[in-house]
Amino acid sequence: MESEDGCFSGDQTMKVCLILLPLMCLGLGCAASYNVGVNGYSSTGQSLTISEGASFAVVTDRDVANPIFQKEVGTKIRRILTDMGYAESSERADYYLLFDCGIDSGRSITDAIPVHRSGYYDEYRLSPFHSHGYTTYIPYTSVVYTRWLVLKLIEGRAYAESQEAEPLWICEVASTGGSSDLREVINYLLVAAFEHLGRDTGRQIVEVIYRGDERVRVLAER
Repeated sequence: MESEDGCFSGDQTMKVCLILLPLMCLGLGCAASYNVGVNGYSSTGQSLTISEGASFAVVTDRDVANPIFQKEVGTKIRRILTDMGYAESSERADYYLLFDCGIDSGRSITDAIPVHRSGYYDEYRLSPFHSHGYTTYIPYTSVVYTRWLVLKLIEGRAYAESQEAEPLWICEVASTGGSSDLREVINYLLVAAFEHLGRDTGRQIVEVIYRGDERVRVLAER
């Protein structure tokens, strides 16, 4: 109940704190889940048929700002492919998989959350008084970042002839949220991407991946 001086009562203060707590978590990047958009494109417009046990070579680009992180991501990709039943090959692979990933500098967003303040009834005045409840809006500002991953799959013989060969399949993956830790979020991007390996999605597919997801936990431990 609201006190007569217009301030929040104890119950109202608790309610406001409970509302603001998720917003504070958003600002700190402690999301309970990640919404990851996945768009897969095939050169033929049809999903690829990748034979069981096909061999892959994961190409790591050393000409990047952080080659150590690039190598780390490449290792995660190789583990995923192995877990999916594919073979790893450094020479004469059936497919070559190239990747790139990154994060933007972030942008501020401003919004407001509604907080309902209940009315009260005072029967001890000379004439009983009733105040109706009303809604106020609490503004907040947070910074969000777009984290992204691009995969390119090239047929083995074509790549052996030219590293500029046209890809058979391209996958664009992105997620926007409060965390600026690409090293953590890349696990969610990879899990979402490889759910659609070789697939022409026809449109963006949104994968909701929770923090406790076993696939993410396994990648994070490696």
